[in-house]
Amino acid sequence: MKPLSPRSRLKGDPFLPNRFIFGDAIDQHGIEEYEYLVHTEQPTFVCRLMHRAIPFDGADSEQFASAMLFDPEENVSYYTCNDGLAMTDFVFLGEPDSEPNAGALQKICDEAVAAYWAIDEAYKNNPAEANEYGRRPRQLSPMQLDDTTRAHAVSELARAAREAVSGPERAPQLIAHVHSTLHTGDARILPEALFALHDAPTARERLIDTARTLIAQPDVARPDGSFVPYELWAIPLLYSANHAGDCWFFPRLAELERVLQKHLGIPYGKGLHVSPTLFTPDMLNASGCQVLSQLAGMLDAGEAYVPGDIAAMRTAYQEGKQRFVPRMTLNWIVFAVERGVLTHEPLADPNGLLDALMPEVEAALNEHIDYNEATLFAPEPLWQSLVTGTRASNQQRLAFTSLLLDKRIGLANVRAHIELMPAQGAFQLRLQGKDDDDTVETTFAWLMTPDIAPNREAARAELEAVLEAHNIACDTYQDRLH
Repeated sequence: MKPLSPRSRLKGDPFLPNRFIFGDAIDQHGIEEYEYLVHTEQPTFVCRLMHRAIPFDGADSEQFASAMLFDPEENVSYYTCNDGLAMTDFVFLGEPDSEPNAGALQKICDEAVAAYWAIDEAYKNNPAEANEYGRRPRQLSPMQLDDTTRAHAVSELARAAREAVSGPERAPQLIAHVHSTLHTGDARILPEALFALHDAPTARERLIDTARTLIAQPDVARPDGSFVPYELWAIPLLYSANHAGDCWFFPRLAELERVLQKHLGIPYGKGLHVSPTLFTPDMLNASGCQVLSQLAGMLDAGEAYVPGDIAAMRTAYQEGKQRFVPRMTLNWIVFAVERGVLTHEPLADPNGLLDALMPEVEAALNEHIDYNEATLFAPEPLWQSLVTGTRASNQQRLAFTSLLLDKRIGLANVRAHIELMPAQGAFQLRLQGKDDDDTVETTFAWLMTPDIAPNREAARAELEAVLEAHNIACDTYQDRLH
């Protein structure tokens, strides 16, 4: 190459840049809060790009819609659309008379939105190799309030539940108390408040329903002050293995976002985030499902909840898999989606979706574990999915066991003994029987559905009904309360 004189003009033919350039900017405090858009063709301009929903006429349309707005109080013009993006602070770089009118600028911004989501999709299909985890792993620091502070919080929560029953005007106070409770990090407050309401069943149910709603339908606050309404959905996943050792973190589950978006018709720009951490009954029971209350906020911020150190988990898995322990594991793939975007209508026939999801799930599992067989169920709203997964796991275990017993001695010779194990969130089911030539006994855990307050009576009634359907007589029941 030849050096250029400091006084010479630049020579050569440049490669023209793309029409739309998106990127971050930096100031004295670091990376600025908003992205920027540069339009390189005429009219040339730069503007701020925000993930922000600004209401406008037509925003509820099922088709793409946009508008140009002016805020006289701020003296600022905005472009907004129902894809969740907004643009403002337009600075035009050409001659003053080249500035477009609102209609022309709106059309350019519409095209910019399409380009933005195309780039976003390209990044999803080509994830950065530098971060093997995809999302930033984040653990929730265990928090235990001192006895005095916790007792006060329990008392206030129980009081708010009692008062909410007296009139609808008290409901906002209960919602605020429950929201605060779920985010303190001390999982003992809610169950203790429920226990304190044992003499007020209506208030107790009101508290349970409020907590369930806030967990399953969270409003996520972003740094710019906006709120995004999410809802949690889940996909039950069962897989069997011939060894011990648990693994719960699978980064490639992020590929499910693309499949869900395509097959469920979720518009680009609507928040959809799949957790790379599989949730097990033990993980959910440990906090009474309260850990899920912060999941949507983490996913929206590009983080992933992890219950422990990932490297330590993988080391423990490699050690555990040396032991031969045939078993089946129940898990849930949980994802957050903007509220109201996903309905049951596209899930009326989920077979096509499951066929598309299964290869991605298998690829994610195969990267880190050895398993025999995996079974996937259709996505459902969170609480409904927890019921579906638990019921399927229990019935598969019982069906397999009863088949073996029937072949050996016949189910007419089998008796069941049920024992409640509240610390494990399960019943211990022992099946015993004998005939003239053989005696058998087998035991396994019949799981209760993870919940804020698992309904033991309903779970026991369901278990007894299933045993009756299998023609297995139930002889005894025992509570092992701690």
